[in-house]
Amino acid sequence: MSWSDSPIIGRPQLLLLSAVIAGLFARAWVILHGLGHAFAVDQLFDALAWNLATLHQFTADGVNPAAHVGPLYPLALAIFYTFTGHRPEWVPMLHVFFDLGTAWCMYRVGTVLWGSWIGAWTAALVFLYPAYWTYDPRIRSEALLTLLMSAWLWATVSSGQSPSSRRYAFMGLAAGLTILCKPVVLVLAVLLTGFLWIDKNRFSQKIGHVIVYGATCAALVIPWSLRNYVVFHHIIPVSAGIGAGLWMGSDPISRGSWPMPPEREQAIWESAGITPLPYAHAMYDVHTDRLLHEKGLSRIAADPIAYMGLIFTRVWDFWIGNSFYLVNGEGLTDGLQKDAAERGWAVAIYSLAKRLLLIPGLIMLAACSAWVHRKRWRDLLPLYLFPIGLMAGYVPFTVEAGRYALPVLPCLVMLSVALISQCQTVRSLLFQGQVSPQTTSA
Repeated sequence: MSWSDSPIIGRPQLLLLSAVIAGLFARAWVILHGLGHAFAVDQLFDALAWNLATLHQFTADGVNPAAHVGPLYPLALAIFYTFTGHRPEWVPMLHVFFDLGTAWCMYRVGTVLWGSWIGAWTAALVFLYPAYWTYDPRIRSEALLTLLMSAWLWATVSSGQSPSSRRYAFMGLAAGLTILCKPVVLVLAVLLTGFLWIDKNRFSQKIGHVIVYGATCAALVIPWSLRNYVVFHHIIPVSAGIGAGLWMGSDPISRGSWPMPPEREQAIWESAGITPLPYAHAMYDVHTDRLLHEKGLSRIAADPIAYMGLIFTRVWDFWIGNSFYLVNGEGLTDGLQKDAAERGWAVAIYSLAKRLLLIPGLIMLAACSAWVHRKRWRDLLPLYLFPIGLMAGYVPFTVEAGRYALPVLPCLVMLSVALISQCQTVRSLLFQGQVSPQTTSA
């Protein structure tokens, strides 16, 4: 028996290992040769992390307490800086470890639901998906959020397969950490309490599991919420920022979604009466956020139908990206040429194809897979709830919807792989005939 057929390293694991090696080379090339970008949110995370590492305070300016974002990513970055010093250029290496963790979690999810081949192909495609490794040079929380969402998904699937208090505690732990990274997942956390009621245990056991899940999650989130209330005298569960979302998200000219031309964004803040901004992320200061919160609610109350229309446009923007992503503020041809001049034709064409073909294709394949595997809906329900729950949190309360489908794209990839595996020819070529029998619809 060859080493590739051993019980420790089988063909699915070799496939995943090959994808990881290729993905690491791709990330190394981007880190070494990519232009890099410095956005306002990058500077915010960097300042919070460095002040946390040196001053041991969660502050953006070194003086005033902050609640701009959830504390988990700045904490992870602060721990990284504690060991490396203030080296923002090294942060992509931290994101590589997050990506590796995501691939492992998705491999485990696929293995639990369908077998090691589905898990390996899903993890391989996720690790090689360009949007993940081309984001690595930026100081963003998406890499950590994707890892946390994948771990949370793994915990949820495992709890559904074999319910126990320990598994639901792990599920609550993953939920709490994810909330501390991005508070918009609070909607998903609430949705998943319904998932806990569909197992086949007795009613008393279901209540116990809900209590374990909720208590574990609350034990992580409530201390930070109390800190915010004591410091700012407002109820801020995790972070400020909903005010900016409600104000700009209700603006009919902007379609309620970033990105947009700088002059249009400046006009929106001027109409709110908060300019000039002392720094790029000043709209997330607690005082300013409360002002925008009130103004946004007033505008929504004056025309709720128009706001509902903007919410529906952000559903499209959540998955595909708004028109600025496609045309860069110009016509389609001019926008493509401008994008190519800045990032090269390969990246520009991929970016366009991803939004017009790849993401819509994944959505259609995932929907077809859900139908084909409809008799397994109870087992596969987390794969549906996670994309719906994340979207339901982002779309009404934030305007930065363009890249936030990334943490739940692995769910669509897994469903697509499971559907493709139904084809006998593809199964013999890609899965060595060893796909779990569970892939066949009952």
